[in-house]
Amino acid sequence: MKLNVRDFLRILLDLFLGLLIFFAVFQTASFFANNYLYRIPEVKEYVWKIRSTFGIETFKIPIVLLATGLFAAWTIVRIRKYWEQKQMERIIEELHYIAKGNYDHQISIRPNGSLGDVVDSIHALVKSTLDAMEEERSLEQSKDELVTNVSHDLRTPLTSIMGYLGLIEQGKYQDEQQIRQYTHIAYEKAKQMNVLVSDLFEYTKVRNRGAYLNRTQFDLVELVEQVSVGFRIAAHEAGLQLQVDTPDEKVEMWGDTDKLVRVLENLISNAIKYGGDGTIIAVRLYEAPDGAAFSVANNGSPIPPEAIPNLFERFYRVEASRSQETGGSGLGLAIAKSIIDLHHGTISVTSTPEWTTFTVTLPRAS
Repeated sequence: MKLNVRDFLRILLDLFLGLLIFFAVFQTASFFANNYLYRIPEVKEYVWKIRSTFGIETFKIPIVLLATGLFAAWTIVRIRKYWEQKQMERIIEELHYIAKGNYDHQISIRPNGSLGDVVDSIHALVKSTLDAMEEERSLEQSKDELVTNVSHDLRTPLTSIMGYLGLIEQGKYQDEQQIRQYTHIAYEKAKQMNVLVSDLFEYTKVRNRGAYLNRTQFDLVELVEQVSVGFRIAAHEAGLQLQVDTPDEKVEMWGDTDKLVRVLENLISNAIKYGGDGTIIAVRLYEAPDGAAFSVANNGSPIPPEAIPNLFERFYRVEASRSQETGGSGLGLAIAKSIIDLHHGTISVTSTPEWTTFTVTLPRAS
């Protein structure tokens, strides 16, 4: 902090006032002593003894000390006040610098006491503002990516639908069989669009900040067994053996059963779709620390290691061509993760040449 001419003159003025205080106290104390105290017989006798022993100057030492102490106190208070004022000016100056958009700048001084607490609060406020701005940018980018991906994924089947229906509309077909072929293709593409729109609606619903769970108490064993039974025919038609392993006793949990059913259905259907070159789909429910866990595993082709970190990202597909063939929207695992996050649980995946396993862990507490 630089000392300018104005500050220098202010210090000189404070020192001058301090000296005036010193001489005023000294003269006032001397006048009071000479005109009042010394007229008291006992005091006068005491003063005479001191004068005869030490000299008259020695008796004035308390007066000098009193005046000097007041002068020192005045000087210290004024210097401290000046220093705090300069610190405040420096803080305000740097605050103006931060307010101009330099949010990564931190105030270079940290005074003691309450002023230091103010500086810490400013740093915390700036950091929270930066975090909010970063989150806002991330949300905007996320929205842009979502619109881009949805537009791309909807345009592909929609182009096919319009193309084949256009051929029928223009009479560019040979016979009724070809009309049936065109309408079947258009119907399949429409189903793809329906899956995408439904998944997109579900994804935005569970990702909404106001999303809530309709929690009820339920038996997780019963839920896993009922959902698994519904896929036995689909697994059999795909040449897969569906194995379900659950405890004999109930596993009482709190949660949104509709959403958890959606998660389990997604994991089993994915295992059937993408584990078709295997022979077994194993669904297992077991106790976990402070809760329970269920897993869905298949012994089909493993997931490439580089794809695993991105599996739960929206619109991510390990193989785009396979997802298009199976009607995948690329949102299923992202929806599953969002649902499990709402339940304060975890979802993870491991993939080896032998088994690819998705594991969901749920806490018991509501």
